[in-house]
This record gives sequence, C-alpha cells and structure tokens, in this order.
Amino acid sequence: MSEAIDPKHFRSVMGQVPTCVTVVTAIVDDAPVAMVIGSFVSISLDPPLAGFFCTTTSYTWQQLRTADALGVNVLSAEQVEVSNACMRELADRFDGLEWTVVDGAPKFAGTSAWIALSLREVIPAGDHELALCAVRRLEAPEPAASPLIFQGGTYRQLSSDQT
Repeated sequence: MSEAIDPKHFRSVMGQVPTCVTVVTAIVDDAPVAMVIGSFVSISLDPPLAGFFCTTTSYTWQQLRTADALGVNVLSAEQVEVSNACMRELADRFDGLEWTVVDGAPKFAGTSAWIALSLREVIPAGDHELALCAVRRLEAPEPAASPLIFQGGTYRQLSSDQT
C-alpha cells in the first residue's frame, strides 16, 4: 500500500508542469462569464472533442455549465492582463478588456487561438469534473502567436531558441 500524498506537496510538484493559460467564456443570463483554466486539452480528432477540468465547488463553473456555447480563449504571451482580469470579482472580469461575441461566447482580441465548444458531458474526476465538449469551430492567427504559459507559480513565455 502506498503512503498518503500530502495535498500541498502534490500541488507544489504538479505546479512544475507547464500549462497553457486559457479562459473559458460564455454568455449566461445575457451577461459575459469567464474562468481561467490551465487544464484545456485536445481529446479526439474524430469526432473533434476537447475538454477542461473544473473544481466541483466553483461558482463560475456552475454558471458556465448551463451555457449553450462555450469559448476557449488561448491567451497569447502578451495577455497576462487578460488572465489577471478574469480572476477578479465576477462582475469586473470583462472591465477594460477588448472582446466580442463569436459563436455565442465572448472572444478576447489578440488570442493565440479560439475554440468554440458545446458541452457534451460532465464526468466526475475526484474534486474536479471533466467538461467533455464537442468542437464547433476553431481559429488561430497567421503567423501563429506564442501562447501564455503558467509554471512554477508564475507566467512564462516560450523561447524561440531552437537548440
């Protein structure tokens, strides 16, 4: 039998895994909703599926899961302020940000990618839930924009060095 894993140690070690910073958005009751997600993942090519994980107790997740359309904004390296804004109080998350509604969900200007989703299934996963989603539309700018990365408790950028 294995030893119990200390949650703080688990979080510290797993924090060393770099993640792409995304913001999942929706329109709920005629108002924009946003949640920063570090667990967005491509799941299947056929059919096109993607997903992300949310804490079961998150109020924002409870709002997002009721929406007909979800948007995944893959933040570019220059969008730290968008990530920080989307962690403010719910009513203030879109203040001062440039966005439009695309495919039924808020899309921020300047993202490195945009994916429109429909929630297909919610799968329990410990203290989180996996939002399994059908991909309805995707786009990325040309040339590609470098994504914003979070690792070790701080924002980072990819290096263009090819050594």
